[in-house]
Amino acid sequence: MKPCLSRGCSPSSVAALLGTVMCLTTTLAYCAPADVNGHLAVAAANVVHAPVRHEHALTSMFRKGDVFIKVSVNGHPAAWMSLDTGTTDSMIDSEYAKTIGLKLTPKTQGTAGFGSAEVPTYSTDTVHLQAGSEPEKVIFFESISLNGMVGPDHVPLAGLLGHSFLGQHVVVIDYLEQEVYFDDTPQPADPRDVAMTLIEGVPNVQLTMANQPVSSLIDSGGSYGAIITPAKARELGVESLMADAMSASTVGHGGNQSIVIGKAPAFSIGGLAVNDLSAAYTSFGTATDALGVGVSLGKVFLRNYKLTLNYPAKTMRLEP
Repeated sequence: MKPCLSRGCSPSSVAALLGTVMCLTTTLAYCAPADVNGHLAVAAANVVHAPVRHEHALTSMFRKGDVFIKVSVNGHPAAWMSLDTGTTDSMIDSEYAKTIGLKLTPKTQGTAGFGSAEVPTYSTDTVHLQAGSEPEKVIFFESISLNGMVGPDHVPLAGLLGHSFLGQHVVVIDYLEQEVYFDDTPQPADPRDVAMTLIEGVPNVQLTMANQPVSSLIDSGGSYGAIITPAKARELGVESLMADAMSASTVGHGGNQSIVIGKAPAFSIGGLAVNDLSAAYTSFGTATDALGVGVSLGKVFLRNYKLTLNYPAKTMRLEP
């Protein structure tokens, strides 16, 4: 079964650490922000309309590192979808799909969700997607219930835009200027570029963590700084950081799951040195031993940068 690497959970009782609520699922977590006392903040308080500066900028909104893109499906009124580099295939919410008349065909095996249960997964009809001034394209979507996830307008989220939407482009997610665009002009070589491979469509890069080379996934939809699996923590010799981590509990598509949240070991990537990131030590989320990648970097890290994912050239660039 191909894993579904997308967002979709809400916190049950998540410990506050470094002022961040960490919410994790096998389907790349989604949760509301928290203040330093662990209290949920008002979600609308940080909704920001992205200024349109680039000629190919997509209609987007940013909220606490979440990136939302307005799209039209099969000519229907535009709706918000979440941009998620950690999603193997783009996903459309099953309830939204029914309201616009898409035919959903149950798949024989569901998607692994957070916890122990599998989430029903459906194949869909052909989806024609229109985003900004980009030409309308046929995009492959599967369908699951997004379980109450909402867009920046508090309306249930229509879907998740993953590899089937992004994979032919040079994608720029500029968290600093708060805009998203495709820049498919030839990209000159840059010393900040890091080689990128794809695992089930998810960007994978090399970094140096605890003075050792490590593969890491890049997950713009993950509401965490980093995920580190317990097996990888032991391999890196950072068991003490995992032992000092705080217990937390989350709930998602597949049920409840206990995790621990602590400090990530220092690492470097593309010439950047990072010493103060939090990490969830868990085997549930984008980073899984089954995929052979024990580390994943999420939006709590990425939102400090301009991120360029050059899918054709297979490079990634982070600009502070």
